Amino acid sequence: MPNFCRTDLPVAYVAVSVATLWTDPDRPRPVDAAALTNPVDLPAWLAEMTLADKFGLSEHLLTQTQVLCGDSVYVLSEQAGWCRIAVPGQTTPKNPLGYPGWVPKAQLSNDPGFAAAAARWPSARVDVPTAWLYDDARLRSKSMQISFNTRLPRLERIDGALLVGTPDHGARWICAADVEVHGASNDASYPTGADLVDRAKRFVGVPYLWGGRSGFGLDCSGITSTVYEAAGVDLPRDASAQARCAGGHQVDDADLQPGDLLFWAHDDGTGAIHHVAMYSDDQHMIEAPGSADPVRITPVRFNSEYWGARRFLSAG
Repeated sequence: MPNFCRTDLPVAYVAVSVATLWTDPDRPRPVDAAALTNPVDLPAWLAEMTLADKFGLSEHLLTQTQVLCGDSVYVLSEQAGWCRIAVPGQTTPKNPLGYPGWVPKAQLSNDPGFAAAAARWPSARVDVPTAWLYDDARLRSKSMQISFNTRLPRLERIDGALLVGTPDHGARWICAADVEVHGASNDASYPTGADLVDRAKRFVGVPYLWGGRSGFGLDCSGITSTVYEAAGVDLPRDASAQARCAGGHQVDDADLQPGDLLFWAHDDGTGAIHHVAMYSDDQHMIEAPGSADPVRITPVRFNSEYWGARRFLSAG
């Protein structure tokens, strides 16, 4: 769970599997209804959108990013059933508090019991694209489908199941094989580039979703920032900020290694960064290419818009 640097702002926890941050409360369309409720239904939302609907998310800047069940956020203001929030775990030049946007108030919780559990117990982090929470330790009665990188307090273990805390929904069970348990946010071993590529490959075939940052749907910088975050390395949320992040350094194209990030920019590679992908190996990369195609492995494109590559892992 993020450490907050502000004590004068109210904090809430995401109570749905994935909350989508909208640019303004009036941006959602009728087709977006499944993403606005509690519970949400991300598979239904993706299935109901036409290709034109999906393109509309980016063309009209309807959405900003997504935040996962149990994540803590700052509540900046409220308006007619909506909350403007900032996500401290997603750094951005847009707001020093974290990535900003609007979510339905019904998707947030102020459950003090969950906050206490999150502070006291180890964290169980989902390490598969999506996983189910169950009502029973035998994992028979499905309760809610959650995303990769969702972190919930681990309360108990019985055989192959873990009991985890959730905001608003009490304790639920999850398959132990679907999660990694960490006693603190920084106790994971430092990743290698191969570790990052292994995780990124798990999303091959997952739909592209503008603003997506979950195992249900991802955009180009959503997959890179999420995979790095899961490995304990913080990156900014968006491709443009990743390309200029102080934590990385430029890499020569002849020296590319697994886990390096590749960037493309408008105006023949000299303008604004518009795309990012992860180098895998043998001149191939993993990318979320756009609304018409899912996450894929494809040859590296050293075309006119190629901007360059950066490495964010320490040597050795």
